[in-house]
Amino acid sequence: MNKKYQELIKQFGEDRVKVNEPLSGHTTFKIGGPADLFYEAQSEEEVVKVIGKVRDIGVPYFLLAAGSNVLISDKGFRGIIIKLSSCGLQIENSTVTADAGLLIMILLNKCQENSLTGLEFMAGIPGTIGGAIRGNAGAWRQNIGDFVKRVKILSVTGEVSWIDKNNCSFSYRESRFKNNDEIILGVEFSLKIGEGREIDLKIQEFLKKRETLPKEPSAGCVFVNPKPQSAGELIDRCGLKKSRFGNAQISGLHANFIVNLGGAKAVEVESLVKLAKSEVKRQFGVDLKEEIVKIGKI
Repeated sequence: MNKKYQELIKQFGEDRVKVNEPLSGHTTFKIGGPADLFYEAQSEEEVVKVIGKVRDIGVPYFLLAAGSNVLISDKGFRGIIIKLSSCGLQIENSTVTADAGLLIMILLNKCQENSLTGLEFMAGIPGTIGGAIRGNAGAWRQNIGDFVKRVKILSVTGEVSWIDKNNCSFSYRESRFKNNDEIILGVEFSLKIGEGREIDLKIQEFLKKRETLPKEPSAGCVFVNPKPQSAGELIDRCGLKKSRFGNAQISGLHANFIVNLGGAKAVEVESLVKLAKSEVKRQFGVDLKEEIVKIGKI
């Protein structure tokens, strides 16, 4: 083991820093080889401390939350995976402040308990607040960035500060955080007071819509919709539904999902990604842009 790894283990503890941790158990795809090192940061302070250290000594790192929307190499990750588990939540009137590691469903439950409306469309989306903000996640023509007031970040120089929504560069499945090394620590939402029963009905409505989506392990939608067209529809029209490499398959329910039928490999998923992109380009002249984040060399 190299000296930099030993230094991290010594500083953060043998009981906290895991060695050769399989990543398949930390993703919704259930795919991924081992990380050299794996550390679960349970608070904002721990996030700031470990990021500062790995940046200082030059160890490659990747921040992982709930593990949705990612495809990890079968060879794993050379460096340290930092899992964000900070899940603080504060509610004051119609303002909600959440840590980046808080699960979306927990946020929705707390909003419902406090009769706060606006984010019901996020019901059923796996993942955490930080990941959702980074990709401006959404569904049914609504985006989480529309309800953000400001975002708390750790800058590339190690400073913690709040960024106003207007400086977050939110657009369809995009934000400034996808294009720099800033770390999202927390988010402040501006919601509205609603009626508990109506909020519950909205949540149940969106959950029902999601019942039609694939149930097998996946990373969610693979491609960004090339507005005004639908990526899934284009792939379907290419006749690629149920196309398969090994145990990875383009879903027969929704062509913008690639599912793990059991023991699928990242290279098999990548083969389907390339197939979909090449056929959509050949038949429709459209360049599909990947929404999933690839980790490690696939």
